[in-house]
Amino acid sequence: MALLAVALLFVLPALPILGWVRFKSGGGEPDHRMNRLAWIGSIAAAAALAMGCIGAWQIAPVFPPFAREGWQLFALYGAFVGMAFYCIFRVIFGGLTGVLHRWSCRLPPETDVALGHRLLVEVCILGGFIGAPTIGNLLLYFAHTLGIPFWFFLPLAVGILPLYQTFLVPWVQFVRTPRTTSRTVADIAAWLDELSVQLGLPRFRIRVQEGRLANAFATGGLGAHLVVIGGGLLDRMSAAELRAVLAHEIAHVAHGHVPRRILPLIVLGATLHVACLVLFVYPLFDRDEWPFLLAGIALAGASGGLFFAALPGFFMHKMEFQADRLAVELLGEGEPLIAALTTLADLNKHPLDTKSWSHPSTQARLDAIRALAPPTAASPG
Repeated sequence: MALLAVALLFVLPALPILGWVRFKSGGGEPDHRMNRLAWIGSIAAAAALAMGCIGAWQIAPVFPPFAREGWQLFALYGAFVGMAFYCIFRVIFGGLTGVLHRWSCRLPPETDVALGHRLLVEVCILGGFIGAPTIGNLLLYFAHTLGIPFWFFLPLAVGILPLYQTFLVPWVQFVRTPRTTSRTVADIAAWLDELSVQLGLPRFRIRVQEGRLANAFATGGLGAHLVVIGGGLLDRMSAAELRAVLAHEIAHVAHGHVPRRILPLIVLGATLHVACLVLFVYPLFDRDEWPFLLAGIALAGASGGLFFAALPGFFMHKMEFQADRLAVELLGEGEPLIAALTTLADLNKHPLDTKSWSHPSTQARLDAIRALAPPTAASPG
């Protein structure tokens, strides 16, 4: 009951905030202040719903009646936990927050994806959410059976899902996305082929994500790498600016930032967060009293912020500067990247001096690019 009351405290301010933002929005891109308010209201509403679901589960448990024992019990428990995590983190925090944000700001969807393909992607993501804790639980079961310490397998157990979503899900999501649209990207594809040879990397497969998404990203693969360009960039960026954005994303792949640095940081952060939950947060929740529930929520939030944002964010800031340096070398000059970053900030309504947990401010990146020495031969480092 106490958790339901806390959920009510979250939703009471969230709904007026969302309503006020919608009342003030005119259907165009919101300014920085309105955008932030919309996200605060959306996240607060999602948190209230998540806590409400957990509180309702405590009152009327819906845990499946397991009739098995041994490893089967651990596997079924892992699958149930994975389904719960999918509902809370993917559906509520990953989906509902975006829907509420767009509704309050009167924004259209960022992408135009067929329903069938969207369902296929969700099935794959659901499979990862169910499979990861199932495999993790089995690892922990066999560790216990063989007398191996619990902590020995914990990093591997918590690293399965991020590994799955980083390398497999993007290919499922975008491999059948159109390679070109009415706006040809043939010259960009040829340029990417030249870069792949220059850097000694597999060939880059380029895909276009239709819609208003003003961003791009690249991810690695076994036989080829994947580059996805948002329709918002093709509509509003020059060819030189678009090459600069892609050079930065390719620099991340060339340096191996995701497999060598980001994934280990995620695994480390997730392991420390799980340990904090098991050792400190869950005992507070078991007391089921107001002060202990609030302390547990605060500790869980602080732990998640520290291990999932602050810790990886510190290193990700450095990775952005490193990718900018290699991008300048690939382009042969810094001005196209400066223009591209400025345009990106304008398209996404991000003030130049605003930084996020994962990226330094655009102004800091512009200053660092301008301070670079004349470019030399490109090297992935």
